[in-house]
Amino acid sequence: MSQNVKGNENMQNKQQQQQQQQQQQQSSNQLSQIIGQVMEKLTGANMSTTISFNDLEIDVPKAQGPGGRDLGGATWKINGKIVWATEGHKTAGGGG
Repeated sequence: MSQNVKGNENMQNKQQQQQQQQQQQQSSNQLSQIIGQVMEKLTGANMSTTISFNDLEIDVPKAQGPGGRDLGGATWKINGKIVWATEGHKTAGGGG
């Protein structure tokens, strides 16, 4: 019976890890889509964009390393801004 309980615990741990990985992938996909949309709007335009973060918290879930070693998790706090600028340039055309 003890082996059955351990087997259930291992299965639950694996399911939790898979759920955490799926959540991370979804968050990454959403962030990359947002950045892609913003950059698409800026392409070829003369403009500057600033994104400010005040007390942005990013929860990094716990991870397990080789041999099931617990690598821990973290909470990142970000205060600051990202600024990027785009410029459109005319290129010299070839030919007559």
